[in-house]
Amino acid sequence: KMAATGISVTDEVAAKFNDIKLGKVKAQFVVYKIEGPNIVADICSESSNFEDLMAAFPENDCRYAVYDCDFTTNDGRPANKIVQITWVPDTAKVKSKMVYAGSKDALSRVFVGVATKITATDMSELTEEICLDACKKFA
Repeated sequence: KMAATGISVTDEVAAKFNDIKLGKVKAQFVVYKIEGPNIVADICSESSNFEDLMAAFPENDCRYAVYDCDFTTNDGRPANKIVQITWVPDTAKVKSKMVYAGSKDALSRVFVGVATKITATDMSELTEEICLDACKKFA
């Protein structure tokens, strides 16, 4: 669970993700940040308002998130997928962008079963519609 960057994903992050996936913890989204040598949970929210998720991303720094997305498939079935989001704004410092990019795989290995991934460099690339479209693509 360590990235080539030397950043580690804590056991707590892995355990909480599994609890969310299994429905033991009610969370619509969790935002993660790199703090020292670890990726840690920063914000955990039950809000189903997509605007709240977007507001959780800092304007000038990178973050990761998982978003529990409820949607309707193109043929009308209710469905649910967890989306992994990497927020790498153009305005972030180069070092931060490099560390987040280099540490993403370590987090992906912990988020077992998450096939839907979005990387956004500005808010126009991170909309509810983009998330829903990404989920529907493989539903």
